[in-house]
Amino acid sequence: MSQLNAHEEIHALANSVRRVYNRFRHVTDQLHAQTGVTAPKRTLLMDLRRYGPQTVPDLASARFISRQIIQTQINELKKEGYVEGRSNPEHKRSKLIALTQEGEAFVDAMIAREHDYMDQVDWLPDPEQLHTCVAVLDAIYDKLEA
Repeated sequence: MSQLNAHEEIHALANSVRRVYNRFRHVTDQLHAQTGVTAPKRTLLMDLRRYGPQTVPDLASARFISRQIIQTQINELKKEGYVEGRSNPEHKRSKLIALTQEGEAFVDAMIAREHDYMDQVDWLPDPEQLHTCVAVLDAIYDKLEA
């Protein structure tokens, strides 16, 4: 593949990623509309489930957005009872944000709604294809991080 074609394919991939992200966001907002949890809040909840308690600055840094935006979302999730601040042995003032039991149950219900939706769509790619796709996207992310 020539260098020009590789550049064109990277642009095509970036466009596809944006389109898929926007579609996921739209579908997620629709699926969870009754709960009041938007796609960005869903992502915070999922990351807290996946990676465990984190500080607001760490959550913001991972998303390349301001701490204030994340703090606002965390405050709203706290009001719903889905997250809580815990003491942080690394820092006196910056609490670790963690899922509550109610938050864990909410995430379970959210995932169940999403699985039901995927079953209704009646199409799931082959797991190996998904694994390859994730590996390629992770490699691009890592290269761009440098």
